[in-house]
Amino acid sequence: MSTVRRQLIVKDTSGHGADFIPVLNRPSEIDLPKWLIILCAFLLLPTTIVWSGETGSVNQEELLTTIREYAHAVGKGDRVTAGQRDFVCLLKMAKQQLFVDGNFPDALSPIYEWCAQRRTEAHGRVLNQKDQGLDNIWPGPGMLVDFGDFQRFYIAETSSKQLAPSFFVMHDIARHEPDHPFSIDPVESGTLPHASFPSADESTVHAAPTTFLTTMVSYPNPLTAPISNGPGAQDWAVPYKKVQRVIQSVKVKWVVLSDLKRLGFPIDRAVLDLPLAGPHGTTIPFVVDAGGYVPHSAEWFGPDDQTQAAQAGIQQAQAASTSLDALMQLNRVLMFAPTNQQVLSVFADQLYQGLMNYGSRLNSIPIGDARLAQRFNELYWTVKSQTDRFDLALGMVTGGKAEPTPADYLYRMIPVMEALASLEPGDFQNRIHLASTYRWTNDQMAALSAPQELLTEVPAEQEEVRAEVLLELAWARIGKVAWNRHFDDPDIRKGYDTAKRAFDLTKDPLNKFTAAYAMAYSLAFHVPRDNQAMLDLLQQAKDWFEKIPGASPQSWAYMLENDTLKGIVETDPTFKSLLAAR
Repeated sequence: MSTVRRQLIVKDTSGHGADFIPVLNRPSEIDLPKWLIILCAFLLLPTTIVWSGETGSVNQEELLTTIREYAHAVGKGDRVTAGQRDFVCLLKMAKQQLFVDGNFPDALSPIYEWCAQRRTEAHGRVLNQKDQGLDNIWPGPGMLVDFGDFQRFYIAETSSKQLAPSFFVMHDIARHEPDHPFSIDPVESGTLPHASFPSADESTVHAAPTTFLTTMVSYPNPLTAPISNGPGAQDWAVPYKKVQRVIQSVKVKWVVLSDLKRLGFPIDRAVLDLPLAGPHGTTIPFVVDAGGYVPHSAEWFGPDDQTQAAQAGIQQAQAASTSLDALMQLNRVLMFAPTNQQVLSVFADQLYQGLMNYGSRLNSIPIGDARLAQRFNELYWTVKSQTDRFDLALGMVTGGKAEPTPADYLYRMIPVMEALASLEPGDFQNRIHLASTYRWTNDQMAALSAPQELLTEVPAEQEEVRAEVLLELAWARIGKVAWNRHFDDPDIRKGYDTAKRAFDLTKDPLNKFTAAYAMAYSLAFHVPRDNQAMLDLLQQAKDWFEKIPGASPQSWAYMLENDTLKGIVETDPTFKSLLAAR
């Protein structure tokens, strides 16, 4: 004989927003007074009055009202209302004899804090505390609700219960979307065997009619909804980064105890959320089903109908107070709009500028003109990638850093730029930046092939763009030899020739300077080295550099202080003229 009577809901009911926090229904408190007699009663109840759960109809509207009241209160952080609809909290009130003339204790009673603290501690397990640098998802560590694999691996290993209902309406979900954080709509209802629990003085065992209501909890805004591992992600503890998505809806089973006034409670119905721990693995109250998350019921936001949300996410990122906050916003948007070109473009630009700003902090050379500053920092990373590379080699976690490193920027940037390049191959500037990142990560083959491919696509009339692509190719060839130290490699002379082609093609003083500097730099790896030719080219580079707005003697001198040129400039007296200010 079945102990559960189900009633399918076929009529839609308008949803109301509510916030709640999901937690495992595993008991956390144990109270062991006179348990020998009570435990026996628990074991006998399923064969006696609990079978009355098979009879009687389910008032779905009353169930839904009680559930929504509790969920809204949890989401809003209303400790009093939530406590008055939480059965375990009511049980605690009864044990402490806090009911006076059938009324709830005063709103200032410490009991409400105790009840709220239980939920907060339980919900804490789904708050992502790990700082993942540039992979952080808004609202960030300590605030992001991340259900992961919904504890499937943990449950399989420990036989624990599913995440409790309040996890999915927790305050940390609702605080970022206070007006309408979620909606709760009925799916299926039914009866369960009566729940049993000790009386306040523990002299007897009470039983209360028990019903369930399975609901669809939906989150309207992908910018504030909780996240989880995406569909198809393995549940096991595996050493790879799992794809995560923004949750659109989940099914949650709520268990409600009824007819409580006849047992001395001030309210007739209450929600069972986080049962207490009882003796020998039982729970208080004792129930055959504590409800919670319905396994494999999650649905995720997709890219098809989220254009407005993606646009709002871009605006929030652009208005963010810090660059890291902006990147967290964009990481979230990419979770539900991974092919949105505008999102990818803004994200790639944010990451690229973040790396440039990082270089500026490291070299500490003030440059007033934004265009020159970017080129100066690009050359800083170009030389850095061919010499010590330390800043480009270790990520935040590997290097034990407290903030993202240049390596973090690079390896977060590359997949974003590659996705944008595949969607918008006509964005030549993005592809030029992508070629630079390949070079800075010492991916020599990609650094050579990317500008060669791009050179075949840029129209001949776009001379300055072609000059920039030629400079990318020249630096890729020079960098390959500079790092490998194979001085007979023909790429070192090809690099010089490519830079010469760029110099002859461009009319822009910034590109003229870069091309002359690249040719001089490449001569440091020619065998034999021609110091006079190098000096002449560096003098040309200096002349063009001084024509660029924002240039200064300090910034020019820095160009000669890298590991490749410094020894030559300091040991050959003829190079001293390069440091004389005009």
